[in-house]
Amino acid sequence: MNQYQKVFSPLKFGNVTVKNRIECGPAVPILATPDGYVTRELIEWSKALARGGAGIVTIGDSAIDFEYARDHEGQLNIGTDHVIPGLSTLVEVIHRYGAKASIELTHGGRNVRPQLINGKNPIGPSAIPSKQPVGMFTGKRIDVQEMDQSLIDQVIENYSNACYRCMVAGFEMVTLHGAHGHLLAQFVSPYTNKRNDSYGGNLESRAKFPLEVLSAIRRKVGNKLALEYRISGDELIPEGMHLEDTIEFIKMIEDKVDLIHVSAGIIGDSRTDIQLGGRTNYLPPMYNVERAEKIKKAVKVPVAVVGAIKDLDMAEKILEEGKADICVMVTSIVADPEIVNKTQRGEVEDIRPCIRCMACTNKTAKFLPCRCTVNPVTGREAEFGSLKPAEKKKKVLIIGGGPAGMEAAQIASSRGHNVTLYEKDSRLGGTLHIASELPFKADMKKYMYWLIRETDKYPVQVKLSTEVTPEIVKAERPDVVIIAVGAIPFIPNIPGAKKPLVVSVNDVDAGKVPVGNKVVVAGAGLTGCESALNQAQHGKQVTLVDMLSEAEIASELPFLNRSVLMYLLRSSGVKIVSEVKIEEITDKGIWVISKQWQRQEILADTVVFALGVKPRLNIVEQLSGLARETYIIGDCIKPRNLMGAIHDAFNVAAEI
Repeated sequence: MNQYQKVFSPLKFGNVTVKNRIECGPAVPILATPDGYVTRELIEWSKALARGGAGIVTIGDSAIDFEYARDHEGQLNIGTDHVIPGLSTLVEVIHRYGAKASIELTHGGRNVRPQLINGKNPIGPSAIPSKQPVGMFTGKRIDVQEMDQSLIDQVIENYSNACYRCMVAGFEMVTLHGAHGHLLAQFVSPYTNKRNDSYGGNLESRAKFPLEVLSAIRRKVGNKLALEYRISGDELIPEGMHLEDTIEFIKMIEDKVDLIHVSAGIIGDSRTDIQLGGRTNYLPPMYNVERAEKIKKAVKVPVAVVGAIKDLDMAEKILEEGKADICVMVTSIVADPEIVNKTQRGEVEDIRPCIRCMACTNKTAKFLPCRCTVNPVTGREAEFGSLKPAEKKKKVLIIGGGPAGMEAAQIASSRGHNVTLYEKDSRLGGTLHIASELPFKADMKKYMYWLIRETDKYPVQVKLSTEVTPEIVKAERPDVVIIAVGAIPFIPNIPGAKKPLVVSVNDVDAGKVPVGNKVVVAGAGLTGCESALNQAQHGKQVTLVDMLSEAEIASELPFLNRSVLMYLLRSSGVKIVSEVKIEEITDKGIWVISKQWQRQEILADTVVFALGVKPRLNIVEQLSGLARETYIIGDCIKPRNLMGAIHDAFNVAAEI
């Protein structure tokens, strides 16, 4: 613990003293009722986050009303007194573990879809439509109503009333969402505020609305609530707010707030996706720290910073160097809510790593309950917060030591079953060894080694270098067989496919085979795209070829990751040839044909096959039906992703 002296030191701001400098940031779980009330699922979600040891737990993205502010499903409605009892329960479960309870109050402004507000047009400082609903939901223009004085006054009152309700429910602080293009930010930004009255024009006039909101809140609740103001340090578009402007704005509001929470960008504008994508595995972490440092040097109010702070080592460094006063963590806590407690106890190797796949935000962006690739309990704490011991102890035989097999072994063993795990390779890990080879997959590699270590902790009998046959299964006489034998690469019947210049993407990524200067990667799924990027970053001339349209390339990725990956492919010089079929592979490269029957030769020294995988159905057929219970999990059902494998395994092992 001595190495985390800053992290575990208390901090006072406003009338609040927090036990440590870690804030569990305002994740969006999509767990409220359709009419905006607290559910058992949301209570258990919040309890798990608080139990993990963070000093502050912030309930995410809660609308100040459902008249105009609501911007997604599963959102709390803080615009009614009826929500107070449920909020009170949330506060109780958070306080139970010594954390301070906060709640992020939001207004979507121009980003709101009419369907969420009874068909009305959304409101904003100016009649400028948002790109977010057009791009993500409706495919057509949505008119925005410019707010008149009456609407401005009503929204200000709704902000103050929402804060009052939170105070009555027992919250000691609230977070006002003034970042990412929400309504408060829409007024401040020259990108979204084109007014010519007292609320528009220069920065001082554009700041009038948030200043009036803050003044109204202080009149309503005084200093009984600490106010955290979330802000985009830079909106990352030429027409928007930049760091110098943001600092001047903070100076205008700092006597009315107690904590500044630094983020960046505008959600819904694709020009900022690459910067916001710092949360993904393709870009370096801690992407807002430099902005937070500059803000902290310029203002008096304490500063919190968010943005891919992966662990408490990073947090300690940020705090020790004086770049922020609080570190806000989200996805790392979603992956392992116990990250703070485990670090404090010196159990750092036991922390389940976040792989920065952004599956959590991909779910919630579609208004689906939050789920995590590596933590199958996330969002399901009410059902699986504590696994019940098995009613009847069974002999469980698991075939396959990849991620699905290891997860199944851990869960089944933890419930008291007698588990034997067979793996045909000489080591556990399966295809994760291949999937984590590339330099930007370090988080995946860390997770793989964590999964192997965790499996070793359980009384699981592991038998390596053994390919299971029906005879082995019969000799074991198991009650349950779980088949997790995965998939194998798909090799198409293309003329020339066996030529020496053709290699497997797995061998290329593992560094087992050399590649020439001119590389064609056949297959623009995730594996092909990542391999193409890696080759390009190592100076190769890369062409990526697929039958898919460019819009469909790597479509299995969460939208933010895909935006970043496509940007990096283009900026690294990868040429994308889409909607073509490979006709033939020659000694000089490949011939492709388009939908318009136009043939084209693409020269290459090396052709990399990344054409997907197919399930090992023959193995599944051989091993099925040899026990009273047989379950098939992971890629041997249907090739998917890591989330599919882990969740399959958990769901089966939690029930047997």
